[in-house]
Amino acid sequence: MFEESAPPSPNQALVALAPLEPEWRPILHASNQVVLYNPTSHALSIHKSPNMHVPDRPNSPCPFCHRPLPPGFGHDIEDEDHMRHEGGSQSRAPNYFQLLAIANESSRPSSPPQRGIGDRASAFPREAMAEGYFKAFFQEEYRLGMGANGSVYLCQHVLDGNPLGHFAVKKIAVGESHSYLLGILREIRLLETLRHRNIIPYHHAWLEAYQFSAFGPKVPTLHVLMQWAEGGSLDDLIDVRLGRPTKLPHMRSSGSTPESPVDPQTPSARIRAFRAMKHAPPEERERLRREMAETSGNRVAGRPNLKAVHLFSAEEVKSLFSDVVEGLAFLHDKSILHLDLKPGNVLLTWDEGKLMQRSSRPRAMLSDFGTSRDMIHSSGSRSGNTGTLEYASPESLPSPQTGLLQEVDSKSDMWSLGMILYKMLFFRLPYRHATEGEASVKDEIDKMNKLQQEILTYEGFRTTPSLTATFESRHLPRAFLILLEGLLSVNPSVRPTSERIVGAMREGRVSI
Repeated sequence: MFEESAPPSPNQALVALAPLEPEWRPILHASNQVVLYNPTSHALSIHKSPNMHVPDRPNSPCPFCHRPLPPGFGHDIEDEDHMRHEGGSQSRAPNYFQLLAIANESSRPSSPPQRGIGDRASAFPREAMAEGYFKAFFQEEYRLGMGANGSVYLCQHVLDGNPLGHFAVKKIAVGESHSYLLGILREIRLLETLRHRNIIPYHHAWLEAYQFSAFGPKVPTLHVLMQWAEGGSLDDLIDVRLGRPTKLPHMRSSGSTPESPVDPQTPSARIRAFRAMKHAPPEERERLRREMAETSGNRVAGRPNLKAVHLFSAEEVKSLFSDVVEGLAFLHDKSILHLDLKPGNVLLTWDEGKLMQRSSRPRAMLSDFGTSRDMIHSSGSRSGNTGTLEYASPESLPSPQTGLLQEVDSKSDMWSLGMILYKMLFFRLPYRHATEGEASVKDEIDKMNKLQQEILTYEGFRTTPSLTATFESRHLPRAFLILLEGLLSVNPSVRPTSERIVGAMREGRVSI
């Protein structure tokens, strides 16, 4: 199904070796490569041109075949979605990944493969499964993160071995549950329609069997294709400013390794080191014991490895916060609640040409809408806590009097927005029990219970003279304190709307 001008394709590759027919049309331009699609045979063809220039305007001629580009061909987001990772802009047809799915389907054998001994029939029909899609078009590089709803991987998009850009692929095991799959698909299809510079783009979703572990079976898995944010998350950026090693290989600073992605001073890391020492071979055990003793000795002697903390400047806070609230206002305008706003779900990217600029700041995009809700078409019922506890609003937690869950609305998102602003300003949260590390499952449950009680009894943010003096010394605008007082009010009706904050920032009323 793929065709390349040179070299010839390997056997069984999805490549059409016939000469190009008139109906071939371009569906993607990336760097010096163009991908053509044949709507009759559903074949794909990839060609290279050393001096090819990606057209800036839709409907301009294709630099390879010189025919007019199809209607709608252009950047994936209305104002900008440049694929920076391959050294240039990328333009593609709006249904590019869907066309790849059709091409992949047409290349599969007409009869289903023979099942092995012990295999059982899947609850999903064969035509619902896009088997082979991931292997045909993506190469997995490493895991970016893991959450309650699935794992996210950094993947290179490839066509017949040609790299065409990095993407993030979220894999969600759905098992044999039709209802679970339909619920997630309903969310994904909604998110695929959202196009905003501060919302992570969702490109495509498909169902395919995946084996999550070497000893486990293959299970029906929903694959969700998203833009890769090369800057990591807001949590990652804060960790870097705190001098902590990051878990992301491409952001790893000197001195950090894949084997030690967390701060060795945290209780969690010390417990893991102790368990590793207990299970290590005799020749390794003594070395690990010496390392633990040296680390403990430094702490006891008062000689910790001090790390510089670089708090965000007023310009950085305003830039990042403005992006977050713009994205949230867009969602609320579409009657969509996020319900899991937190720094880990604020992803960062650099616009093309700005990465190497000395004063450049990343653009923030909201992601991970696994708990989001369409306020118009939602049933309105809640079956459990929504979002991450540290950033959850008091009204989203079970009532201390009745134990029942209350209904939440956009004001719950505004509370979470206030906690994000608090974290950006102070690199911590206002709770004593919102700390890193866990000693055991029992202690973790105890900590979460105490944290929940702390949230329910939190009296809201209050400005103090010492805070005002701190803000003045850091050249932070007092408007941030006023915002915190409103957003972190225990009375939801007092919290400003995202639209109101966006208007204030655009009019310069939140100035620096």
